Amino acid sequence: ANSFNSALESEPDVKVAYENLREEYFQLKAETLLLESLQKENDDLRTLLGASPRLRETLILASIVSANIDRDQHTFVVGQGQRDNIHHGQAVIDDLGVIGQVTEVMPLTSNITLITDPGHALPAQIERNGLRAVVQGTGLLDELRVPFLNLNSDIQEGDLLISSGLGGRFPAGYPVARVSNVRIIEDEAFIEVTAEPIAKLSKSTSVLILAREGDSS
Repeated sequence: ANSFNSALESEPDVKVAYENLREEYFQLKAETLLLESLQKENDDLRTLLGASPRLRETLILASIVSANIDRDQHTFVVGQGQRDNIHHGQAVIDDLGVIGQVTEVMPLTSNITLITDPGHALPAQIERNGLRAVVQGTGLLDELRVPFLNLNSDIQEGDLLISSGLGGRFPAGYPVARVSNVRIIEDEAFIEVTAEPIAKLSKSTSVLILAREGDSS
């Protein structure tokens, strides 16, 4: 009887330990993304004399408390805010890739606009060849569009799109999306490209916010 009661009493502890391990694994995978991003940028900067180093970044774990997902808006609310060093414009990732960015900050909570939001656009590039592109939201959680590419652009199904770092909001080198379809439209000057987000947007329970030295509201 004592062993049975002991097992019952230990079950909550096991759940807490499991949740702690899950969060540690989540953060370790995201930190690997951060290191890979820094390595790629360092490799690129070796060719540029006098290029300034990237500001040091830290990851802030934030829990999603609500989501607003419809055709007109894709946002998360997280339970971290100004008191946790969260600021407008900070990039948000999960353990696989880019989630979005912080667009509103309150003392205790913050709003995150997802990359799939129809009003969101992210400077990116093709990892394979460095071709610059813009990734736009469509209002669908599993689809992004890559507009303004001309007919002879070197882009193909399966290409990985990563953040380019242009614009200063998103650090360079983070996975954004994988090209799912490239369609040539006759009599048009551009090709139609769609891509699938790398981040687990429909399954996220936690995210990581990139805090950089010098961030301010």
